[in-house]
Amino acid sequence: MRVVSADLWEPAPGRVLTWDVLPGTARPPAPAPMTYNQRNHLLGAATGEPSVWITATFDVDGPVDADALEAAFRDLVAGHAGLSVEAVRLPAGVGLLRHDPAELVWRRHDGPRTRTVADTREHLVAELGRRCAPFGYPAFLPAAISRPDRSTIVLGMDHLHTDAWSTTVVVDELAALYAAHAGRAAGPPAVASPVQAVPEALPATSVTVGVNDPRLVTWHGFLRDRGWALPTFPLPLGVPDGERVPQRTVVRPLADAVTADAIAERARSAGASTSAAVLATLAAAVADLGGPDVLETLLPVHTRADAAARRAVGWHTTTVPLRIEVAAAVGAGTTTVTDTALAATGKALRAARELSDVPLEQVVETLPWPLRFPRVDIFQVSYLDYRRLPGHAASAGRRAHHISAATRADDLQLWVSRTDDGVAVRARMPRTPTAVETVDALLDRWASRLAELTHG
Repeated sequence: MRVVSADLWEPAPGRVLTWDVLPGTARPPAPAPMTYNQRNHLLGAATGEPSVWITATFDVDGPVDADALEAAFRDLVAGHAGLSVEAVRLPAGVGLLRHDPAELVWRRHDGPRTRTVADTREHLVAELGRRCAPFGYPAFLPAAISRPDRSTIVLGMDHLHTDAWSTTVVVDELAALYAAHAGRAAGPPAVASPVQAVPEALPATSVTVGVNDPRLVTWHGFLRDRGWALPTFPLPLGVPDGERVPQRTVVRPLADAVTADAIAERARSAGASTSAAVLATLAAAVADLGGPDVLETLLPVHTRADAAARRAVGWHTTTVPLRIEVAAAVGAGTTTVTDTALAATGKALRAARELSDVPLEQVVETLPWPLRFPRVDIFQVSYLDYRRLPGHAASAGRRAHHISAATRADDLQLWVSRTDDGVAVRARMPRTPTAVETVDALLDRWASRLAELTHG
């Protein structure tokens, strides 16, 4: 799975097909539960925040069999309850309704035949921005780019419907469903039956913990120490307070496959994980550039608790706070990150993940002071090992991509991917000269810090 943003997407031209999906009128939609992340997302959209969509794409041989693809899209939506929900504005805020997928009406549109990569990207990004806005149904766009030799299947979804993990499930299942309907072989089977509904994961944690639960106390302590403010990236990005600017996206490798394997072995020997090594070296790189001795960030973690939930499509993540002690990790100059530091970061990471059982609603509602948002964006670092996710073995041959909308930014956000090719990062930041200089230097130093782990 290659993780990029819309501004870096390079879809080859061809005949663009899209589908409108209309709710049926025979049965009224039923109320559906909503997670904390979904509620915040919708409240932001209601105030005019731009559409935040995530698109899954993959390639198939030959021109698109439109009938088979429509059947595959229908089966996918029927199999995942999260793709049947509609966001609505209510007098008291926002809510979700669930439609009966059997009642949906599908209408195909044979769009333009694009001639260049730029034309194709411009057309599809415009369609995704228009069709994947969260309010109304659907907040997703089924599409394809048909070509004589090799075609691309596209499913764009507002963040309401999906997360990074879900894109891997979408690619894996949609590829198998399309192959089954078209009478083709898709490689390793993704689902037991082309029309079998996949059990959905439950919404993110909703069972409150005791007011004296150490995990809730830890959350409060993290925010109290920050003056009840969420983390921001500690190095200059050149964005005045209260402003956002067009985002810049950088996708680059941090370690090749051989280096990544060596880093993983070094981390294991220290009682840590590859993700802990990635975070420890990030903290060291930030400190090298003049950052603090303690790096504070938020870490998205998935809430998929069992085998059935692994195949759920939806926004099944929560967020936990993480502190990485830099002073104990490195000395002056170019001293490398030590095994002790790796172990300490691994311990901090495990403790942070335990906080995922505390509902975010409870964290916010029990604060003695209002939560402050210094910036619209939050400094966060995501780590996902795609080798452990559904469909990984076939993803390279399918040219699977996770493509996110390019909007506006006022802080740095990092998505780290571990694949058979090694470790890579997608960095989202403000497009300012200061941010360009700062983040490019950070990524260079981060890669160097990771490489240093293989020397000792």
